[in-house]
Amino acid sequence: MTRLFLWFGAMLIAAYGAAWFTNNPGVVTIDFQGARYYTDFARLALIVGALALTTGLLVWLIGWLKRDMPLVGSNQIIKRQARGIKMLNQSLVALSAGDHKLAGRLVGQAEVLLPPQPMVHLIAAEAAQRGGDHAAAAKRYKALEQTEDGRLLGLRGLLAEARRTGRESEALRLARTAFGENRKSPWVLKTLFALEVAAGNWTEANGALSKVLKEGLLDADTGKRHQAALAYAEATEENLKGNRAAARKGFKKTLSHRPEFSPATVALARLELADNHKKKAEKILTAAWQQGPHPSYAKLFKELDLSESKADWLKRVRAFITTRPEHPESLLLLTDALMDATEYEAAKPVLDKLIKDAPSREAWQYRLALAHVLKEDPDPIEAALHYAEDGALWQCNDCGHKPHGWSPLCANCDAFDTTDWKQKGDLITPAKAFDADTTIALIADTE
Repeated sequence: MTRLFLWFGAMLIAAYGAAWFTNNPGVVTIDFQGARYYTDFARLALIVGALALTTGLLVWLIGWLKRDMPLVGSNQIIKRQARGIKMLNQSLVALSAGDHKLAGRLVGQAEVLLPPQPMVHLIAAEAAQRGGDHAAAAKRYKALEQTEDGRLLGLRGLLAEARRTGRESEALRLARTAFGENRKSPWVLKTLFALEVAAGNWTEANGALSKVLKEGLLDADTGKRHQAALAYAEATEENLKGNRAAARKGFKKTLSHRPEFSPATVALARLELADNHKKKAEKILTAAWQQGPHPSYAKLFKELDLSESKADWLKRVRAFITTRPEHPESLLLLTDALMDATEYEAAKPVLDKLIKDAPSREAWQYRLALAHVLKEDPDPIEAALHYAEDGALWQCNDCGHKPHGWSPLCANCDAFDTTDWKQKGDLITPAKAFDADTTIALIADTE
């Protein structure tokens, strides 16, 4: 209501002013360039008002043309880039929806409208990769590598392409370059570690593992396990080169991280035996047997003195297994010594107990040999042996592969340090292995 009164007041004042000027027009004289112009004040005020209104309209028109119908200037650039950003967003949505063809077309149009953008190369590379055009994807990743903000992403894409085509040395070079760019990136550290391992660069892999642990990307127990695996692999290489001192040091380092690791125990004991240190070798094996019996310990223990009599061998075995007398491996070793000493009647109750508590292929093989010696019917034993399984064996936790011995990389799936010595009840099926959590991701495809 107040506003209405104000409008009426303004209109009355304007009407009064117009009437006053009509009744009192006055005279205005203008001298310009030697000429004299006469007019009244009301007409001059009207002309000035018209000029002001025209100037205001002209200024508004120019602003409107630049803002809403940009043809030149900065607003044209803003409008162009806005369309480009819209197309870039649409291409990302299309890519997420699985339409790589539409995504590629939209990102191509956005590239024309926008200044150089790392996101353009990234979306275009992903679209090309999903469409099977790996050459175009590699070209985009290369362009991305040249940008300041997208260099690490470009290296990541190029590394994935190098691995896809089997160029492992190139992948390792790119991983090392990426590490130089960002020394704390999780995918860089994990990938570098995995590639150093795959290349057999144990020293470099150990350095990468130290950085992985420092950044907290692995738990301490897994880190110690991997350090033990790397130390064992490096020590094995030194042993093959004939550098026994370095090998011995490496095997001891392995056992400091992983005391129950049987391959390192056997390797260290063999080094001592090769240097004619039988007592040291026997001490190592005895301590390891107390911690956890393993068939490789029994095999090497028998080799410590190949010239001893069968009776002495049996005596030595009885002393060796005193720390774990009821363990299946202890009973197997005792059975082997009793059979060698031709004490078949004594071997039979040992085998019966073993077959009752922990039936295995090895136990049934001894039982079959004993049946032949004692002239027993072998048919039921052979039938049981046919269905018997190994009591324990090496198995990869990732793929379920069962190798004959331990190695840093699984021969089936190339996973690092995933092979463990497992009892029959702990074996995993391939289905379980497929779902297992892999400790080290070899490449950051999904990271």
